[in-house]
Amino acid sequence: MGNIILTLFVNGMMAVMLLITIIYCLKLNARIRILQDSKSDLARIIREFDESTKRATQSIADIHEATSRLSDNIQHKIDKAKFLATDLDYLIEKGSQVTGRGDAHIQRPSQQARAPEPAPVRPVRSPIPAAVVKEPAPVAAAAETGGVRRNLRMRSRAEQELRDVMGNKDN
Repeated sequence: MGNIILTLFVNGMMAVMLLITIIYCLKLNARIRILQDSKSDLARIIREFDESTKRATQSIADIHEATSRLSDNIQHKIDKAKFLATDLDYLIEKGSQVTGRGDAHIQRPSQQARAPEPAPVRPVRSPIPAAVVKEPAPVAAAAETGGVRRNLRMRSRAEQELRDVMGNKDN
């Protein structure tokens, strides 16, 4: 009888251990399913990340190409502006020579950047006698000029000097 009790005890222990193993396997199976579901989600996330990376790489290449085109365009415009500045400088110099003036009082843009003080204003002698030259009539005095309103606008110093040199008495 001692053998039978020992056998029943060992068989009971085996049954309890087997039951614990079955419960542990069910829990483990549930966790494995969660892991497999996560694996498919992870694979989807990795695919999306790969697509995003490819789009970003293409966008960077497009931006690089656009930047290169803009850089070339800007450089072309800078070269054109330098050419025009040189041409304008030449024309100013020739204009000063034609009018018989030295270019000592003319400041080119490159000189203005170095010397911000304005050049002293020298009186300009007009080839037209002072009695013939009339001052422009103000807008308020339109009645005095025969009812015609003149367009008075501020003129630059260079424009005024050119008008004085040319002897033009119209506004």
